[in-house]
Amino acid sequence: MPCDKLIGLGMLAVATLVFVYYTSWVFLLPFVGDDSVINQFFLPRDYAIKLPFLLLLLAVLAVGSFIGYVLTKNAEKERAKKSKKTE
Repeated sequence: MPCDKLIGLGMLAVATLVFVYYTSWVFLLPFVGDDSVINQFFLPRDYAIKLPFLLLLLAVLAVGSFIGYVLTKNAEKERAKKSKKTE
């Protein structure tokens, strides 16, 4: 199996595990008693909102940084082209 397919399969497996964990944490755990053994596998419920918000904030920051980097590099290329034309 090629390396890129193996990496893709790993990413799909991680995404599936995160989806199943979060879905059971948010939708199934409220129906389980507080004294159940299952509760020890999950974080407190207030993190169900805080963690996705933090991940969304980091993703927006990463995308914004990437866009800023690309715009800066393009502006440098344009400046280099203009300075070559004037010479």
